[in-house]
Amino acid sequence: MKLLFIYNPRSGKGRIKNLLSSILDIFTGAGYDVTVHPTQNAEDCQQTVARLAADFELVAVSGGDGTLNEAVAGMLSLPEDRRIPIGYIPAGTMNDFANGNGIPRDMEEAARLAVAGCRKTYDIGRLNNRRFIYVAGFGAFTDVSYETPQATKNVFGPVAYFMEGIKSLSRIEAEEVRITTAEGAVLEEEALICLIMNSASVAGFGFGDFYNVDMSDGLFEIVVIPKSTKLTDLAAVISEIKNGERDSGGVHVISTSGAVIETADPVRWTLDGEFGGETNKVQFEVLHNAVTFIIGEKQDDRA
Repeated sequence: MKLLFIYNPRSGKGRIKNLLSSILDIFTGAGYDVTVHPTQNAEDCQQTVARLAADFELVAVSGGDGTLNEAVAGMLSLPEDRRIPIGYIPAGTMNDFANGNGIPRDMEEAARLAVAGCRKTYDIGRLNNRRFIYVAGFGAFTDVSYETPQATKNVFGPVAYFMEGIKSLSRIEAEEVRITTAEGAVLEEEALICLIMNSASVAGFGFGDFYNVDMSDGLFEIVVIPKSTKLTDLAAVISEIKNGERDSGGVHVISTSGAVIETADPVRWTLDGEFGGETNKVQFEVLHNAVTFIIGEKQDDRA
């Protein structure tokens, strides 16, 4: 069996460098011949998966959620019958995908899981021509992840996002949004935050029981948090959401297989924590059961 291991040496604090030998030993001990590729620049992970993955039985990826996003984009460029499972060793600051899927933060434990975990097919989102795994959004705080300098993330970890979020408070404005779903529903709202989600965790923030998450049901949830006159009101709404109060503060939750989202002005979209472009209209759709991941939770094996 052959395994392609792609890692981002700059993710987190670069701690994978001290664990690389141990991780490779885990892969080899599981019966794999391993090819190793450290990423060199942006999109290198995507290009490497697209170029090489079809010749392997498994791809293991280490980095932040942005690196995992690239791996998925590369896999989706292959014909369906050439796609292979993706294992993930989290090395970023927040690691939302790992947090929501039973993947340990300990990199050696995650490596063991990558070669022995449960295989699960997942829906993937497409926003215009960009793919995303678990969240796309615009509005208050959504650009904090990519505006926070990597050096600051390395020093302060998750606190770095809070620090950068405080700086953005003066820029918070509502945006007029119109959402037309594939099922025919229409929502118009002055939104502070608009998220398209397939996860129970975003930027380290857990959504508790606010909505049921099934990452393979062909649906994503669009969450719209409406305009608030006070920041304290917004904080209260977010707190209630975290505690699982679904109808908090007039928040809208729509389950849909796709939608057209239009805004009065161009907005800056974030996809899996990375900048996703600026526009006033997007077409969103769900790619049903598009990619197989290896995860920690016990799931039905659909690979």
